[in-house]
Amino acid sequence: MSPGQQRLVLHVGVMKSGTSFIQSRLFANKKMLLADRGILVPGMNWLSQVMAARDVLGSGEEQWAKMAGKVNAHGGTSVISMEYLGPVRPVVARRVLDSFPDHQVDVVITARDLNRTIAAMWQETVQNGRTWTFADYLADMESWRPGRREALEGSEPPEAGRTFWRQQNLVRIARTWGELAPVSVVTVPPPGAPRDLLWERFCSVLRTPPDGFAPARMENESVGAASTLVIRRLNELLNDAGLPFPEGTDLRKGVLAKQVLAARKSAEPAIGLPVAPWVRDHAAHMVTALTELGITATGSWDDLTPVDVSGVDPATIDDATVLDAAMAGLAGFLAQQIRQEDES
Repeated sequence: MSPGQQRLVLHVGVMKSGTSFIQSRLFANKKMLLADRGILVPGMNWLSQVMAARDVLGSGEEQWAKMAGKVNAHGGTSVISMEYLGPVRPVVARRVLDSFPDHQVDVVITARDLNRTIAAMWQETVQNGRTWTFADYLADMESWRPGRREALEGSEPPEAGRTFWRQQNLVRIARTWGELAPVSVVTVPPPGAPRDLLWERFCSVLRTPPDGFAPARMENESVGAASTLVIRRLNELLNDAGLPFPEGTDLRKGVLAKQVLAARKSAEPAIGLPVAPWVRDHAAHMVTALTELGITATGSWDDLTPVDVSGVDPATIDDATVLDAAMAGLAGFLAQQIRQEDES
């Protein structure tokens, strides 16, 4: 980037690829270290970028225009990190980039190996109100994976598979954005890698040293396998009561899942998933397609080689274990509400 040139690093996901970790680090350091280095993180907090992204995805203009205005007024590098922008249609991608006519825009996609992503995505969809079993989720995504859809032409697409691949079709996302701007992939390090390695890789894309940053203040907490089954059953009951998601999101996800049940994760087995042959084959084809598109990797393409996820098949968890998690969740939820009442 030449002196004085405006640059935007547009981080568009994909989901479950360390996006919450990166976003937390950005906003934890936006007022001090990043500002001192001339890097703008627009918005008061992560929710500000969420609202702006929803604007540009729909028909709204106010929040997106406000954020774009801050970026356009900044003389150096800015960074927007929002995974909702990853799977957008080309017309929306063009609308996003047209908001920054004088900027060098570098699109960044973080990506994690497919097998770890599958397990994490099922849990996240359950926390977002879905009721699919893990077995149904796996079957649907296998049947609707890129390259097989043509064989299913004319059949009703399975909702779980369609939803997963809309959010996780890395090649399609890279192709959409790559037709409009330079795209690079930052790979999520494999299990056992240093915790800050992903942040170091992202800093290299920002072109700033990774040292001196305050730690992330929040992460997108996961829960154990039994607790995921509790949330899935709760979703079914709330649906029957006429309260489908997103009704009660702050309580259901923000309190029960992310605080109460996440706190007991170490007491439960995790969701496990051995690498299926189709997962290994698809991951290899995906890397080949990305390199053929001319996409560069920060990290290593080997990081996207699927690995077994340690844990258990949720279908093997007995009812007593699920009941124990449900009672712990109920007790923790009530305890928090009672404390809040006592403090008010």
